[in-house]
Amino acid sequence: MSVSSVRSFRIRNVGRLLAAGLLAGSVSHAAHAAVTLNEWDIYNYPEQTAAVDEGIKEFSQQNPGIVINRSVHSFEDTRIPLKLALTAGDGPQIAQVNQGGGDMGSLVKDKLLLPLDSYAASNGWTTRFPDSILKRNRWSDSGEFGSGKLYGVASLGEMVGLYYNKALLDKAGIAVPKTLAELESAMAKLKQQGTAPMMLGLLDGNMGQQLLSTLWQAQIESHDRKTLDNLIYDVGGTFKDSKLVNAASMMKSWTDKGYFFPGFQGIGHDDAATLFQNGQAAFLVSGTWYLGQFKDNKDIHFAAMPAGEGVKQPLMVGGTDLAFSITSTAKGKDQQEGAAKFINYMVSDAMANRWLKVGFLPASTNKAAKMPADNPLLAEAYQVWLTLNDYDGLGHYVDWATPTMNAELNQNVQLLLAGRQTPDQMVVNFDNNYQRYLKTLKH
Repeated sequence: MSVSSVRSFRIRNVGRLLAAGLLAGSVSHAAHAAVTLNEWDIYNYPEQTAAVDEGIKEFSQQNPGIVINRSVHSFEDTRIPLKLALTAGDGPQIAQVNQGGGDMGSLVKDKLLLPLDSYAASNGWTTRFPDSILKRNRWSDSGEFGSGKLYGVASLGEMVGLYYNKALLDKAGIAVPKTLAELESAMAKLKQQGTAPMMLGLLDGNMGQQLLSTLWQAQIESHDRKTLDNLIYDVGGTFKDSKLVNAASMMKSWTDKGYFFPGFQGIGHDDAATLFQNGQAAFLVSGTWYLGQFKDNKDIHFAAMPAGEGVKQPLMVGGTDLAFSITSTAKGKDQQEGAAKFINYMVSDAMANRWLKVGFLPASTNKAAKMPADNPLLAEAYQVWLTLNDYDGLGHYVDWATPTMNAELNQNVQLLLAGRQTPDQMVVNFDNNYQRYLKTLKH
């Protein structure tokens, strides 16, 4: 999960332990349970934690020989505290693990996670999830990110797409844009009619860099994704890409033409979302983490990001939440297979339906999923998710490229839109950051 992704889920530093006895059925099975498994997750929102509790109850009924002792943690607990616990040999057998070299990669290197390839094959994970999702949890024996053995699988997904206010578009006589050219034409018409075309908030970062990344990846065909994948998975390459320069040029042009909401430089991303929710702009490029907030405004809809010229199956920025992994404290076949059964349940169609019911986007794709009747916005987003994963089009949060790229992106987007640097200069800055990082790696 990227830094921006973690922030998007608004994970708070809350840690609370749910005793096994709190779960219906646990006590009755505990006396003669064959396997007891400790589990760490970060689902601390009330709707999330209730969904997981219900899932564990159903799982326990289906698997009376397995007891799940659930413990809810903060995101920070999944980093150093988890590693210390596993190193001491008393950590959980099942844990959500943050993707990336400093977390999952470090645990794999120290042999604190178990490979899941055999379970992925037997449970059909390799067909349930496209490569673009599974690669985020793969590490080779030599420490290469994005290839090799599978060490986790995630339960929730997210993506950055186009929110639009249908009432404002209808009033202006504008159809939902399918291409970037149509989006620019729509914004020009909205501007002429006195409606703010695009909401944006740059004060606290993320929303600007996500727009830049989205415009860049909307120009990349999914079958041509290898160059971008190589950047993110530390294989190498360069940020000096004409498509990235074009994305930056579009953003600067939109600023100069007054397409962004007035005062966007001093507006935070959550405040920008609230302004959009209240009908202050026609478009917002942001992520599915706002689906819950926007749910009650029936004028707001979600669509795939308009594609670049000639692009048929564009990438969309996105990712998953933290992956469920089996740790080295799972001793013996019974614990390991019990842990795999639980993880398989967490990415099952039953759990996906439970996530949808409480308003969250499951990572797995089920075309027969039960959509909540009271949440058409979520249904629209899930349909985009299904289509995107059909052609393996889930792109990347670009800040994954280096440990310091998040700050680099935010700073440079602000400078670009303030007219203090050119698109070409910005791209050079990104590449310099990346090349410095590559020199620290062993290839």
